[in-house]
Amino acid sequence: MQRRSEPRVERRDEVRITGKDARGVSFDERVCALNVSEHGLALLTPLDLAHSAALTVSMRGGGELRQGGGRSDFLAQAIVAYVFPEGGLNRVGLQFVAARLQM
Repeated sequence: MQRRSEPRVERRDEVRITGKDARGVSFDERVCALNVSEHGLALLTPLDLAHSAALTVSMRGGGELRQGGGRSDFLAQAIVAYVFPEGGLNRVGLQFVAARLQM
């Protein structure tokens, strides 16, 4: 059994990912997270993404607390940590670079 470096929380937050796929084609896609942690997330996508590819990730309300209440949107660079085929899609793990999702 693989031991995780930090706990994952099963959350179906909408995530916007942008970058280039494994063929170098630019994309901008909205997907649903499968699980999240402070330093990354997993998602399912039909995109073919390369291991270690750099992406931009944004999520509504996952950022810092705002004065007056609520959270700002989360925006971060991420690296593709893994890609596994799953039911006709790809399960992709993303690791945030120098950013932390507010849980």
